Amino acid sequence: MKKTDLFQNYIESELPPGLKTRLEKKQVTDIAFSPDGTRIAAGGDGRIWIYDTASGSQFAMLSGYTERVRALAFAPDNSLLASGSEDNTLRLWDTETAREVLTLAGNSNLVQALAASSPDGVPLPGWDPRTERLLATPAEAPGRIRSLAFSPDGATLASGSGDGKIRFWEVETGRLLSTFSGHDGLVLALAFSPQGKSLASGGSDTLVRLWDTDDEHLISLFRGHTDSVSALTFSGDGELLVSGGRDRHIQVWDVGTDALISSFPIPEGAAQELVFSEDDTKLICITYGGSLLIRDR
Repeated sequence: MKKTDLFQNYIESELPPGLKTRLEKKQVTDIAFSPDGTRIAAGGDGRIWIYDTASGSQFAMLSGYTERVRALAFAPDNSLLASGSEDNTLRLWDTETAREVLTLAGNSNLVQALAASSPDGVPLPGWDPRTERLLATPAEAPGRIRSLAFSPDGATLASGSGDGKIRFWEVETGRLLSTFSGHDGLVLALAFSPQGKSLASGGSDTLVRLWDTDDEHLISLFRGHTDSVSALTFSGDGELLVSGGRDRHIQVWDVGTDALISSFPIPEGAAQELVFSEDDTKLICITYGGSLLIRDR
């Protein structure tokens, strides 16, 4: 099969009923598949719902945010779920116990107190007994996070924010590793390559960029969408990068040549989530309208 013939046919499948209802009511602002495909997380106004894909039942509901949850990502081993909100916090949840295990909150009073009490002036993590949460102490607030992605080894979490910046976080400690400017506008989508050597980002500026994760320099720039880029995913071999936009189109890029090799419309609404199946033979798309589309590779 030629690369230009990829994903031309699709079938429509069913989402968990509770998730589909929330999507239809526009209660969901972000969705993430677990890497093994067994769960789907959906974030909305101060809550996160986790569904079992086999049964369609709701597995857990996570709460505690004061504003809308805008970004979600599962760790590669499914053990953690990262979430970002308009309240300028980035949190990690244990997916088995549904308990929050780490909070990044750069503008909290506790964080400021911990930083001030550090002997060498370096902020230290601390336990908040009032909430039973561990708070890390980054040098700056995460900002209004709009996208998240774990590195393949699970050691690093990338976040994209409304200020156009991309930040790298150390998962074990919550330490902010680096910050760099990614887009002129919102960073709405992130995806690490399977080898972790590069990071793709999509923004409200309609562009897709590919970054070197070692020195954060720009490798490639992909132009093709006419509206915000809201979803990204790599094929398992790392040869293809797929982007979904609010222009209701999916673009398939050849990473080696930067060429656009396929483009096709989304039947119902913009892409909210894109992911390849575990065997890399199918591309799965969830739309803002609540459709689950599966295309053969």
